[in-house]
Amino acid sequence: MKKKLDTDDVIENLITATLSEDATARHRHLFRESLRSLVRLAKAEQVVEIKTNVRRLTGALEAHSARRRAKAVLLAQRLPGLLDHGQQQFEFKQ
Repeated sequence: MKKKLDTDDVIENLITATLSEDATARHRHLFRESLRSLVRLAKAEQVVEIKTNVRRLTGALEAHSARRRAKAVLLAQRLPGLLDHGQQQFEFKQ
């Protein structure tokens, strides 16, 4: 048994409100399928928009992580020089 969707109800209401009572079955069918196609297009656009937003958000996080890693690498490169000075002070008790 196929579930009746809310969009189907809305589509039927639009058909009833838009087409006159003397509209043929063919006109009703064409209008119904056009509205269903419009709903499918809207869903597809929504999925594309969601994927774009997710990509933008995760890209921003990746860039932030890359910056943090770069700072850590630079600090690690400077660290031996900083430690050498501390080691000399410890050895010579300055």
